[in-house]
Amino acid sequence: MLTPLLLGFLVLVSGCQKRDEASRTGLIYCAEGAPRTFNPQLANADPTLDASARPLYDRLLEVNANTLGIEGALATHWRVSDDGLSYALTLRKGVTFHRTPWFSPTRHFNADDVLFTWQRLLDEHHPYHNVSGGEYPYFYGLGLGSLIKRVYKKGPHQVVFELNRPDASFLATLASDYAIVLSAEYGEQMAKAGTPALLDSRPIGTGPFSFKEYRHNEFVRYLRHPGYWGGEAKVEQLIYDITPKSSKRLAKLLTGECDVMSTPSASQLSVIGKDTHLNLSVQSGMNVAFLALNTRKAPFNKVQVRQALASAINVQNLLQAVYFETGQSAASLLPPLSWGYNPSLPQRKPDLRLARQLLKDAGYPNGFEMQVLVQPGARPYNPDGLKTAQLMRSDLAKIGVSLKIVQQAWPVIETRLARGQYDSLLSGWIADNADPDNFFRQLLSCAAVERGNNYSRWCSPAFDQLLDDAVTTPQLAFRLRNYYYAQSLLNEQLPLIPLAHALRTQVSRNDVQGLMLMPFGGTTFNQAYRE
Repeated sequence: MLTPLLLGFLVLVSGCQKRDEASRTGLIYCAEGAPRTFNPQLANADPTLDASARPLYDRLLEVNANTLGIEGALATHWRVSDDGLSYALTLRKGVTFHRTPWFSPTRHFNADDVLFTWQRLLDEHHPYHNVSGGEYPYFYGLGLGSLIKRVYKKGPHQVVFELNRPDASFLATLASDYAIVLSAEYGEQMAKAGTPALLDSRPIGTGPFSFKEYRHNEFVRYLRHPGYWGGEAKVEQLIYDITPKSSKRLAKLLTGECDVMSTPSASQLSVIGKDTHLNLSVQSGMNVAFLALNTRKAPFNKVQVRQALASAINVQNLLQAVYFETGQSAASLLPPLSWGYNPSLPQRKPDLRLARQLLKDAGYPNGFEMQVLVQPGARPYNPDGLKTAQLMRSDLAKIGVSLKIVQQAWPVIETRLARGQYDSLLSGWIADNADPDNFFRQLLSCAAVERGNNYSRWCSPAFDQLLDDAVTTPQLAFRLRNYYYAQSLLNEQLPLIPLAHALRTQVSRNDVQGLMLMPFGGTTFNQAYRE
């Protein structure tokens, strides 16, 4: 018979119990959103990536947070063939998968897990391909289905990726936070049990923490993974406390209910900086906030209209009123931190006279009405989407454009995006590696229109050719030339209007040490602890 103590441990704990236990044995992270899944391959929303990619999983390769260089992770060595079509990777030995009440691994990580993971993505006939919806937006956006010819193993600890064409960004793709490795053994077990979707909702990985429980829209609990190959986490458990409102996250941080707070509002930074109990971390970010215009819908199919809207928006006002000087004006989708950034692009300044003339030339001398979709809450690339939209509404009204703001949750917005039922979207992008291709191909390639992140629905074969040519060679000068041309083309066509690049900020209580804020988004808690 279960004792009251054991029974209490087995049931879902209350928020109070959650905080009391974590205060003794772990850390509580106040996150801004709830994950849609625990497999980042299936979604492109920041909360999903934040709650799954780094706590639960590893990748074959990693991006060094300081140098932005490629390093080994689940793969220790790699060799690229002279023709750039073959990538042979030697896998790390002795890596253990999570052991949980519902799964006990019988072997260590090996080549079969890599094959299972990638064949699920690439093979439409794979038994897991259509599980959990069968959508893999990041990989479809990159066009990996046509890039990768096959993946095979040469032994238990060596895998080979064969490509149909050279791609200088492929190592960066393998280091992406989306390029996690799943357990083939767990997948086989769940398939036999008739519950394959549990692979994505009750995850098993090799990461520093294992999944314990998830209370929908409230919290996620993780436990330390004993024997983690990268060094055991210093805390026994980690809790993601889901608190969408920035003001509530800060209140919890101030009262000690949270140890770490994600994406503080820029307006809160002055208060945070004065509190001796808090520590503010600031880092340059590989991100961009933008206004995406549905170019397959009038009047946004006319370049003069897009140029007019861009000419009317006062970005400096956004930087002052929304970013509070924690961002910089975006002349390109690429931030200046990127090695592919074109420094010759002009900084856009508001020009209402030009904007009105462009509208007249496009056949809209009296302006028009339009909607913009906005997610609630703060994002790492935009501290306050609603306020940003309100300021843009004021700017556009000066040229006769009436902007209606529609604030909806991301799942609702996603449905509208998939159906093309929108005028514009206020959104952004956080790169997960240092290659410029990660911005351009995901956001604006033709392949990303239907099944990726191309919210503008703009498709230019000339632009795609620039991207394809840029990755066919490792020669930096050639790649730079193409990316400079690509940015000039986008500056003229403006399917996305770049607004700002935000600094990455995070707040923790000053007794928390060992946090690592990643330039591509997310935080690693592997070595985090409370003094």
